[in-house]
Formats: sequence, structure tokens, C-alpha cells
Amino acid sequence: MKHSRSSLFLMEMIIAILFFSLASAVCIQLFARSHLLSTQTVNQNHAVVQAQNLAESYLSLEGNVAAMQDLFSPSELTDENTLRLAFDSSWNLCTAEDNAGFYAELKSTPAEETGIMKGEITVYDVSTPESPIYTLSVMHHTAERRGSHE
Repeated sequence: MKHSRSSLFLMEMIIAILFFSLASAVCIQLFARSHLLSTQTVNQNHAVVQAQNLAESYLSLEGNVAAMQDLFSPSELTDENTLRLAFDSSWNLCTAEDNAGFYAELKSTPAEETGIMKGEITVYDVSTPESPIYTLSVMHHTAERRGSHE
């Protein structure tokens, strides 16, 4: 009789340990996922701010990408209408050679006959350039410059 009670108690302990180990594994997964989600949210917030900075500068400088390069130093012109900014893992501006973690690219389409200039801003992680963190499109109607008004 005593042997049966001790084996029953041992089975209850094994089941309790198994239950708590499963519960702890689920909790660890939840904490890991919440940390990953928090990191993604922080990166997305920074990407939105940097895209807005580029958009406002693009509009205020009326699409002058060369002037924007002077404003956002260090930055690089990948071609005459594309400006690329590099950021480190803390979202501070850096050069591409300084182990950049993120890029923000502005591709400008100059105003032609329609008088509408367009800009496409894409912010992405260096490790996954095929899936951008944030994109923003900017359109601006450029006014025709005429003589002075009196």
C-alpha cells in the first residue's frame, strides 16, 4: 500500500514538472516575440521620421537633390536623381563604409511638361533590402517662375 502511494506521488510530481516546463517554454517564446516586435516597432518609427525629414527637405528645396546632399552629410548621390543616406544601428547618420544598418533612398523624378516633381523615399534594413521598412511618395507642383511682381 505504501509503495503505491509513493509511486502515485511521484507520477503527480512528474506531471507537475512537465506542466511547468511547458508553461515556461511558452512564456519564453512570448518574451522573445515581444522583444522582436518592440525592435521592429522602434525601427519603423525611426524609418518614418527619416522619410518625413527627406520628404520635407525635398519639397522645401524644390527637388534639388544636390542641395539635399549638402544638407544631409554624409550622404551619397548614387546617380543624378538618387540620394542615399546611411544609418548605423542606432539610427545616426554614417557613411556606407561604417557598417551601416539602414539605408534611406530618395529617387527623384524631375518636373517636366506637367510641372509635377515626384519623389519616392524608401527606407530599408541592409540585411533585407527586398522588403522595405517604410516607403513614402511625394508629389509637388512646381510653380512657373516669372518676372518680379510690383
